[in-house]
Amino acid sequence: SNDEGIIVANDADAERCLELLPLITRKAQHPGTAVILGSATKFPAQFGPDGQQALFDRVICDVPCSGDGTMRKRPEMWEDWDSNYALSLHHKQVSILSKGLCLLKPGGRLVYSTCSLNPIENEAVVLAVLNRFGKDIGILARGSEGLDELVSRGLKQGPGLTTWKVPNPSANGDFCSSWEATEEGQRRPKGLLEKTMFPDQGQDSGVTEDLKRCIRLMPHDIDGSGFFVTVFEKFHHREPAKLLLEEKQPSSNIPRALPWRARNAKNRYEVLTGDTEELLALKAFYGLQELPSPLLAEYNVKGRLTQLNLINDALLKFLQCKLNNKASPLLVAVGVPLFKIMNEQFMTNIDVPSRWRPALEGCSVLGPRMTKRCLRLDLPAFQTLLATRLLPMAQLRQMEESKSMTGLDSCEDLLGGCVVGLFDGSFWAPCIITGLGLELYGSLEELGEPRPRLLTPPRATLIQEGAGYVALDKPSGLRTEDALKQLRLTHGEAELVSRLDKGTSGCLIVASNKEGAACLTEQFASQKVAKTYFALVWGRVASDEGSIQAALSLTQTGGKSRYRAYIDNDLGKPSETQWKVLARGDQTTLVSASPLTGRTHQIRCHFAHIGHPLVGDSKYGGAPAAYARRLPLHCAALVGLDAE
Repeated sequence: SNDEGIIVANDADAERCLELLPLITRKAQHPGTAVILGSATKFPAQFGPDGQQALFDRVICDVPCSGDGTMRKRPEMWEDWDSNYALSLHHKQVSILSKGLCLLKPGGRLVYSTCSLNPIENEAVVLAVLNRFGKDIGILARGSEGLDELVSRGLKQGPGLTTWKVPNPSANGDFCSSWEATEEGQRRPKGLLEKTMFPDQGQDSGVTEDLKRCIRLMPHDIDGSGFFVTVFEKFHHREPAKLLLEEKQPSSNIPRALPWRARNAKNRYEVLTGDTEELLALKAFYGLQELPSPLLAEYNVKGRLTQLNLINDALLKFLQCKLNNKASPLLVAVGVPLFKIMNEQFMTNIDVPSRWRPALEGCSVLGPRMTKRCLRLDLPAFQTLLATRLLPMAQLRQMEESKSMTGLDSCEDLLGGCVVGLFDGSFWAPCIITGLGLELYGSLEELGEPRPRLLTPPRATLIQEGAGYVALDKPSGLRTEDALKQLRLTHGEAELVSRLDKGTSGCLIVASNKEGAACLTEQFASQKVAKTYFALVWGRVASDEGSIQAALSLTQTGGKSRYRAYIDNDLGKPSETQWKVLARGDQTTLVSASPLTGRTHQIRCHFAHIGHPLVGDSKYGGAPAAYARRLPLHCAALVGLDAE
């Protein structure tokens, strides 16, 4: 935590913040990272105890845009493209860029970028802030230091435009001759047009010439998507009004709590200022003389302490600044996770001295400091652990005798978390010693690769179309509702008659008209549709086939995964799943499952009930696996009658 640099990532999209951005920043293993969910236009000004505003050395404004520069790789965009989309974004883009410049320190640089080639989103936005900030800012020349290296490597750059036309939002294909010629109803706030969209905003010719310093990357020049980039320099800073600082700051009844909001009142971050009883037990169990500091305690949405995060002094100072607004954005992720509480469904019937386990991101920090529960493996043994996720208990002593492992005695024959590293300390991983042996442990978010949510979203493909129905192949990661939305572009009357979980792939039947909907709904309700799924479950299933009959009820868990099924023989709905074994491995079994009823999460809950949860299905106790980057559940076949 001696590195005083910090990186703050802010995004208004909740899914990117809660999943992708924390994963990327935590993989960097830097204690000065924070992820914030909120509108960039409302990012608060911050002031330290001395009253000085906290400013950034570098700012990147990668603003929301129409994305028309990506049409080369995403031709489906033409279906929905409309020139008014760019007009609707212009005001937000100007606001975000202005906010970024307000947060930049003198001498700092800001990069404004879009994946659009529309001047309304590019040069018009740049021109608006040049007129607004005047001589406080400037545009870095395209051949300046830091940009010339890209040119020397062959990157073709085009200059920014100095003149352009503004589409008339009321007439398709027509343009507005000037701001003065526009009608009152076309102007904001009633309409889409703003004066800052027009190339003539009353500026002098020098400002217009500055637009040539902008960078246009054309698709045909770089053999890719089109981009617009402008690099700003700041020369002078004007501090915002400090009226809110004089007011009474919102008080908190939580000691050491940060002024930033989290997802609800119970979800919060607290600065750890001393050794609690829990921390002393943690240090003793893992043989830690001292924990790295500063540390933030992270409480989940239920108010339960679940994680300890390492930050650096600069980030702590940043997070403790007073905020120049009444309600901050949401603090989603911060620092490097060092320890996490084990899953509530893992090793619940075993007396474990400490339910804290090392987090993947913090292993390289903890490993060299731990005098207990720190194992070292040679490369072949480590490769075996990563491939199988388990080194059986019987092999551990043999490995130590053969000197392919060291440190086993430091675990004192106690079950619980540990860290495992290569002999040279170049790679570390979190593990847990269980009754089975040494198991690689980590959540899917820790061990999985980032899913490309910023790229083209997954799409369902057509399998077959018949009388009153369409059969789609739904990929894992696509919601059923989104598959329906895609289908309605070609089948306007399409209706859902069944669903697949977001993580489940395979055959999805959608009614293509009202007659088909009535026919299929009746068949699903009366259990006349034969369904076959393939699933990969933990453990070697003993019998070759069988039937699971256990009534199911649903509970709302809140958060991202709203529902969870559970066995309820008193009040639950009757549920039955027939299954057959297709193949057995050393630790897993591939089964085909035919749910005779259609309850939510039926297959997942039923197999967890018999002690064989699906691989990676953390909701129902399934441990993750490096080879299972998604839920291994696939709908292979649906058999029913069409509307004829």
